[in-house]
Amino acid sequence: MKKLLLSISALFVVVYASSQVIVKGISPAGIAGNYTFTWADPAGGWGTPDFLIPNTWVEDTLMLVDDGTPGTNPQGNPVAQEGCNPLINDLTGKIAVVFRNTCEFGAKAFNAQNAGAVGVIVVNRNPGEWINMGPGANGANVTIPVVMLDFIDGMNIVQEMANGPVVMFLGNKIGLNPNDAGITPAATLIPKQGAVVSYLSQNGTEFNFDLGSRVYNYGNQAQAGVELNATVTDPSGNVVYNNTVTGLSLNAGDSVDIDPTQASTLPQFSLASYPNGRYTLTYTVALGNGTPDDDPSDNTLSYDFVIQDSLYSFANVDATTGQVIPSAHYRPSTNNATYSICTVLKDPNASRIAATGLHFSATTLAASGVTLDGEEIALTLYKWEDAFVDLNDANFGFNTLTQVAGGFYYYPSDLQGELVYGTFDQAVVLENDVRYLACAQTVNLDVYLGFESLRDHTWNYNWYAQPLSPIESDGSYFAAGFGTDVPNALVLHVIDANSIGLPEANTIDGKAFPNPANDNITLSIEGEGTANLTVTDVAGKVVSNQSITLLNGTADYSLEGLNHGMYIFNVTLENGKTAQFNVVKK
Repeated sequence: MKKLLLSISALFVVVYASSQVIVKGISPAGIAGNYTFTWADPAGGWGTPDFLIPNTWVEDTLMLVDDGTPGTNPQGNPVAQEGCNPLINDLTGKIAVVFRNTCEFGAKAFNAQNAGAVGVIVVNRNPGEWINMGPGANGANVTIPVVMLDFIDGMNIVQEMANGPVVMFLGNKIGLNPNDAGITPAATLIPKQGAVVSYLSQNGTEFNFDLGSRVYNYGNQAQAGVELNATVTDPSGNVVYNNTVTGLSLNAGDSVDIDPTQASTLPQFSLASYPNGRYTLTYTVALGNGTPDDDPSDNTLSYDFVIQDSLYSFANVDATTGQVIPSAHYRPSTNNATYSICTVLKDPNASRIAATGLHFSATTLAASGVTLDGEEIALTLYKWEDAFVDLNDANFGFNTLTQVAGGFYYYPSDLQGELVYGTFDQAVVLENDVRYLACAQTVNLDVYLGFESLRDHTWNYNWYAQPLSPIESDGSYFAAGFGTDVPNALVLHVIDANSIGLPEANTIDGKAFPNPANDNITLSIEGEGTANLTVTDVAGKVVSNQSITLLNGTADYSLEGLNHGMYIFNVTLENGKTAQFNVVKK
């Protein structure tokens, strides 16, 4: 569950999670399971029930609203199903389904309530967009639960409704069933990163992590003999870790922590060596004496981590593509100028790698009419030189950031939500035990940067007490970003430091200015006379091949006809000497 709030101190939309509060598909099987959602909180001015109170819930059949308005909205759904006017259909005893678009959330919910609905599901209009549902003028009069689902999840449910009745559960499940144990992502220790760099993880001393979880008894009966198991499988599918804590006793509504500070604990995970590939950590909780769990949907949690050569990220890596897949795009709620997402790296063996650039994604809201074509994203690598041990250190802060590399990425087209790659102006060999902060920044208030919701680092954040996915907003930094359960989808690209050698004898210096540029640049090369210039794009396609004349080591060049983006310039003199450098067209 995701409940978005407005943080007074950080002025961000913050993510809150609690596994006892769920939106769950009951039937048919095609929609069964738990959904990510936001909900209308009475603390925000709504008259809705407080889901944080145990046994506060509704479960019933879904029904689309109909207010009789003709036409379709920009998403292609009937305007009548936005529920902005009094409804013409009877929703007595039903959970209303309504599309977000033109009117206040409170008005939609109030109209559904007046038509007899016992709850409301709002289907969002944009995939991966999570917002706080404001009550508007009528929200205080709404006394039924109101939740919002992602556009994709919501549309899947609506499509299933066309095939027959759909039943869902909204609310707090504590005390609902007799026998119900569970574990939650917010209270589980997970691998430190989703993408782990092999050069920094050659044995169990270099790469390891603690294991543990909080085990809940959500049921209304006391339980004895509860077990928590943890396994890790390697890239070949072999189980390389398998340990169980047994004999846990929990009263109804109680919980117990399993971590290295407790009497009952799971051993640390480490291996003698780590072949590249995907590893999977799985936690499983089970009731004692073979007692069936009345709600097994929260009995198992799995987390992948991938060991490979070039990617470093706290986000999850997709099994098929080998890249991070952003599941949502956010920006600060009160941002006025700059906005950055950042990742942090500090390692005792960091000198084995060099940082070359960043992978990231961005979106714009369709309603704004703004595209990403030509959009500028600034890339920066800092030495983070504040001397602190962890977040509890009095010296913690973002006070001393020294730039060691930079660059710009210019969108060549409207690549909404796609992961793209921008390079630094130079590869930087990192230093051992030095903390680095790598950031992607936008100054466009219509641009939202990518995050993912598959990994909840809440317990890791508290356990290791290290910065996680920091955000910069108008010059101020926030160590936990938008919340510890939504790490950003920023990926630091690295290479083997040994691959960076000394310049060859036939290599000379070359550059262009201004860079980035709009139309015209001046090439500055250590040479005179006729030279050959080859320009290629980042995909390796040659876009220009021509002769140039260097006078006093310079030549003018027009970027007219080139799309926005980065290009590689290769200049070869008549004596065989060459220069290579990057040029960015705004």
